[in-house]
Amino acid sequence: MWESILAASIVMLAFVLVTLAIWYALAIRGLRRQREHFARLHAELAPGQVVTFGNGIYGTTVAVYEDTADIQVKSGAVLTVSRYAISAIVRKEKQHAQHLADAH
Repeated sequence: MWESILAASIVMLAFVLVTLAIWYALAIRGLRRQREHFARLHAELAPGQVVTFGNGIYGTTVAVYEDTADIQVKSGAVLTVSRYAISAIVRKEKQHAQHLADAH
């Protein structure tokens, strides 16, 4: 009886360890991909680009500094924000689609 309980416990422990190893590998892969995205974003960041923030605000970069960036929003106001607040650079195709949506 004890042998079957011990065998079941070992199988269950192995199952939990394999599940945790798979979860850890996937989490590390996602973090690596996110780190690469933001490294590329900060390397490409330049004045004149349309950018977006995590909360959905769009703006155009006016100036880019070491830790901050000046962003002009639609109203004409220029915001000084942390470079790390910028979540994406909007590509030309998305800008064109946004302009078409605003025109209608």
